[in-house]
Amino acid sequence: MTDWDSYQKGDKALNVEAAQQWLDQVVAACSTLDPELILDCFTEDAIADLGAVVLEGKEQLRPFIRERYANYTYYDLKKIVRAVSGDLVVCEARLRWKSAEQPRLQHTRAIEILQVRDGRIARWDNASVSWADAEV
Repeated sequence: MTDWDSYQKGDKALNVEAAQQWLDQVVAACSTLDPELILDCFTEDAIADLGAVVLEGKEQLRPFIRERYANYTYYDLKKIVRAVSGDLVVCEARLRWKSAEQPRLQHTRAIEILQVRDGRIARWDNASVSWADAEV
């Protein structure tokens, strides 16, 4: 089996187990809600295709990340690797969150294709749907 350290050193190919270890580190960084730790998960030339917007490079990604994560009042993210092919990691993401604008618990489910280079996200393709808890 390939472990994450071997992959980072270039000794082994990325597999599901190593990809999940890496993805767990990405989730941990996001869960801090610290924009700089989150941005450190991306390459300088990263492309983020989020459907409604395409961001190119960390400088375009930075204001998006800062604004998005500054507004969360509750944040619970889980990601599970569904497939790995070469430098691509396909994962399912499930997020529960609240913000000042959305005080009811919100849910997001996404399918993401992440291109990994040197242990960082070089491309982030995200297709997601969000909904709120029903009022009781």
